[in-house]
Amino acid sequence: MPLPNDQTRCVCLGAEFNLYLVFYSAKMDSEELKMIQGLPVDMLEDAYQASIPAPLAPSISFLQSYPDEKKAIILRACLATWAASGKKIVPNEFQLKAMVAMMSGQDALIDVGTGYGKTLCMITPCLLDSPESISIVISPFKRLQAVQVLEFECYGIRTIAINEDTPNDPELWKV
Repeated sequence: MPLPNDQTRCVCLGAEFNLYLVFYSAKMDSEELKMIQGLPVDMLEDAYQASIPAPLAPSISFLQSYPDEKKAIILRACLATWAASGKKIVPNEFQLKAMVAMMSGQDALIDVGTGYGKTLCMITPCLLDSPESISIVISPFKRLQAVQVLEFECYGIRTIAINEDTPNDPELWKV
């Protein structure tokens, strides 16, 4: 199945590559996700301030450093992550910078240690993309693939790791 360029995202995480595909399917109430995706910019900030606790929110100076178009991406990313995580997680500023780049069609290189939240930089754009979008993530280790598949699935995003252990089963490829 050919993938349209405007609906494909590729993220590289290492030198020896295995591959897994991310198929979008929202766990959170689809109406809630549609509401977040469709909120006009002037209403986004009100929804953000009403939903996101101030101690978890990105700094005001961080938000003000972005033009309105990219600020809207940040606000939507915070709202979608907050809702999809059961009101537990708000992305950090480095994660939001990466998400803004990816959602704006730019490349993002995230160089932080293990456990700092690089996977969330891939999850949130999947929540904000259209349900028909497919993301491709290239990952270096099967164990990392397994962990990331589980993390994507915690957010309700259908995911599969594809590597030499993947069975040759036509049913697997049905979306």
